[in-house]
Formats: sequence, C-alpha cells, structure tokens
Amino acid sequence: MIQRVQSLYLLLTLGALIILSVGTDVFVTEVAQKDQFDIISHGNVYGVQKDLHVHGDLTDENITLLKEATGKVDIDGDMIGIPTYYFPFYSITILLSMLTVVVLLGYKNLKRQLKLGRLLFVLNFLLFGASIALYYLLRSNTIPESSDYTASVHLSFGFYCIVIALAFSFLANIGIRRDVRLIKSIDRIR
Repeated sequence: MIQRVQSLYLLLTLGALIILSVGTDVFVTEVAQKDQFDIISHGNVYGVQKDLHVHGDLTDENITLLKEATGKVDIDGDMIGIPTYYFPFYSITILLSMLTVVVLLGYKNLKRQLKLGRLLFVLNFLLFGASIALYYLLRSNTIPESSDYTASVHLSFGFYCIVIALAFSFLANIGIRRDVRLIKSIDRIR
C-alpha cells in the first residue's frame, strides 16, 4: 500500500542475514607460540572450525595442548577446517530471512505486517544475544590459560551483519507503525 522506507530497511535486513547464512565469521580467535604453532578458530553460523599451522618441532606440552584443542589423535603439519563445535545457526538465519521476505511482501495487511515485523525484531534480538553469549563462552574455551602463548580475539564481519539486521528490523517496524498511524488518521478524516 504505502511502503516507503521500510521496504529498504527490510531489504537491508535480508541482505545482512543472507551474508551471515553464507558462513561469514562472527568471531576469530588466534592462539600462537613463536616458532611452534598457530591455531586460528573461526566461529560462524555453522559452528567453530580451527586451522592449525605448525612451524617446527613441537614440545610434548604443545603436542598435548594441540591434541586437546583440535580433538585429533595425530597432529600433522597444517590442518585446516577442523570442526570443533557444531551448532545449526544457519537454519535460524535462513528462517529469519524467510520471515523478512514475508514481512516485506505483507504490505497489503499492515496489522499483520506489524505483528510479523515485531516477531522479526524479537528473533533478531535473540540471535544477537545468543551470539554475544556464545562469543564469551567459546572465547574462554579456545584460549589456553598460560603466559607462554599469545592470544587475540576479535569480532568479525558476521557479528556486524547481526547488528545491521537488528537495527534495520527495528527501523522497519517504526516505518510500518507510521503507516498504520497514517491510515488511521486518513480514516478519521473521512
């Protein structure tokens, strides 16, 4: 019916959710010891995968650490894409993308569009909260508690896609609410 700026907001929300569904990293953890090894953990909607790069002869302590970190019995030179944790967040992002399309195409019934838009915002907010919780949980599990290693953790583009989806779904709800108020005021004038 009216569909102004909220269509753009919903398209941006959909784009961010699709980019997230492809497997963009939400956070990356790097643990290294000079002249020994590097472990890079990638957390995305498919789970946590680890990349291991060995730079020389490993000490027995480092071999046991790497076996524990990767869950493998044998440590070869370079091991890439070792699945560590698995959680099916990709199905959640696909369902959120489908809900975004339903909200976008439901412009003929503004009350239903507003209800589904609120549901979309709440589910995006829950996804944001779950990503923060998993970030802190998995960060504590992937970094060893020793001063021998250098460790760094940072949020990646996938996290910002979650924030973009949350913000634009909120703005879309504001636009839909304005349309409902506009229709009500036009009906009163008649």
